[in-house]
Amino acid sequence: MIISSLRIRNYPEDKKGDFPWTLPLIQNFDELEFEKNISFFVGENGSGKSTILEAIAAYAEVPLAGSHRLEDDPSLEAADELANYLSIRYQNKSHHGFFVRAEDFIGFARKIKEDIAELDKEIEEVKESFTGGDIKLTLGAIEGEKNSLIQRYSKDLEAMSHGEGFLKFFTSRITAKGLYLIDEPEAALSPTRQLSLLSLIKEKVEKTGSHFIIATHSPIIMSIPNSEVFYFQDDKITKIDYRETEHFLLTKSILDNPDNVMREL
Repeated sequence: MIISSLRIRNYPEDKKGDFPWTLPLIQNFDELEFEKNISFFVGENGSGKSTILEAIAAYAEVPLAGSHRLEDDPSLEAADELANYLSIRYQNKSHHGFFVRAEDFIGFARKIKEDIAELDKEIEEVKESFTGGDIKLTLGAIEGEKNSLIQRYSKDLEAMSHGEGFLKFFTSRITAKGLYLIDEPEAALSPTRQLSLLSLIKEKVEKTGSHFIIATHSPIIMSIPNSEVFYFQDDKITKIDYRETEHFLLTKSILDNPDNVMREL
């Protein structure tokens, strides 16, 4: 694993009225101890799971996969503030990894498209202004950079379906042992592609020993073997089996007997 534990230190008494300190879970936060390379944060919206995940990203200084740098994204100001009061114990430090939310992928795809367009423009400018010698040598580095982007991400991630492009992003970016923080990937993935993501994560953990911390509502995603579930509920976090989560129980109840569930609504 990359991270073995985290806790909040030096709780700022003068910030009690400010978010995220207003969250009961943050006020009562003790310590999280990680025992698996795949860790899930599970709970209702507003429970604090995404805030903790974002704060880990800010503390660990992993890059944000999107059009902003993590420290420049206004939606992450509260997480950046919380990160100042985190204490994280590392088992293995790594410079690899990223933090991604489903909505960040659109910005990332557009940035890759813009980078390729800029390289195309640079290639045309070189061709128009070249006066002598071997133009292949001059264009080699630019075309090499462009071809590397296309080979890694495809020419146009935006032209793919959201799920297809999202999976292409994961395949291209998870290349070495690192800390990978993912917030609600199911928002961009069909059930079949969720299984493809699980297969990719399982492969990367086995081959590289990477650490994945994932906030999710999906019973499919949290079902991956040899993982751990941190359940965020009210003012505490507990470790439970994914079969004990409300997400699993409710989904199973609906699938087992949808007519009864609809009558009770």
